Amino acid sequence: MIRWGIVGPGKIANKFADAIKNVEGAELIAVASRLKERGQEFADKHNVPMVFESYEKMSESSDVDAVYVATPHPFHKSCAELFLNAKKHVLCEKPVCVNEVEAVELMEYAKNNGVFLMEAMWTRFLPAINETLKIVQSGEIGDIRGVKADFCYSMPYNAQSRVYNPDLAGGALLDVGIYCLNFAAIFLGDEVEDIISMSDVNYGVDCQTNVLLKYSNGRIASLSSAVNVRKPNTGYIYGTKGFISLPNFYAAQEIIVNVNNSERRILKPFMGNGFEEEIIEACSCIRDGKMQSNIMPMKESIRIMKQMDLIRNQIGLRYPFEL
Repeated sequence: MIRWGIVGPGKIANKFADAIKNVEGAELIAVASRLKERGQEFADKHNVPMVFESYEKMSESSDVDAVYVATPHPFHKSCAELFLNAKKHVLCEKPVCVNEVEAVELMEYAKNNGVFLMEAMWTRFLPAINETLKIVQSGEIGDIRGVKADFCYSMPYNAQSRVYNPDLAGGALLDVGIYCLNFAAIFLGDEVEDIISMSDVNYGVDCQTNVLLKYSNGRIASLSSAVNVRKPNTGYIYGTKGFISLPNFYAAQEIIVNVNNSERRILKPFMGNGFEEEIIEACSCIRDGKMQSNIMPMKESIRIMKQMDLIRNQIGLRYPFEL
């Protein structure tokens, strides 16, 4: 049994706590929060037996094997570093860090301590994504020439919201644009030749960001993310013989294949809320003594982190804590 702890009992942590109940060989036994009342409330809700008032105390516990880091973006690195150096396995919510330098350092900490580290990019593990990869590799839609993905939602400006708070690395790119970049990477690979970005930067964050990626073989990805624009949030893979669309691609459960003006729909639901598959992968890697996942290795997280650094440089976005 792999005994898990949660670092930061926020909204996303609830999804992890619900999902782990469906994963055999994994158990949520602890939660750590700087606010005692918040940690206890989370523990009561999810029947978690141990509540720690500090991250440091949980890192010292021999009862915890692995942790899920669910703190706000700027604190991912320090929290993950604490637990890696305490020789705990770490599954860190996306983005794994705020920039490439931090991500490289985390990978070194994991390596030096001989423990597992993975970014919790749940989209990578969904049955619909795996099935789409098989269809693409079969050649049914021909040679892949492009990808399009939009992940956009509209939230009114609120200075108290994490989304609009530059001190918490708010904005569209790190929150949802990262899903688009991962989607492109899944189907187009890593041979990016050029990146062109355009953004509406306001309130100290990117409210809407559009990105074009050109690959060395001429393939192109067109990606958009936003916190003040509504779009269908569909992902597309375009080939020489047809195309595939995935509604809500980041949480895909349906695949629509279009070839020769004929449409075929395939349903591929995830287990529960979609987090189960990534937890299963993390547990499997830990049991096998792996320090990284073959599906979502740290080198891939770092590569995409580097792309986001370049995009932020192009749109002139730096967070206050980076200055």
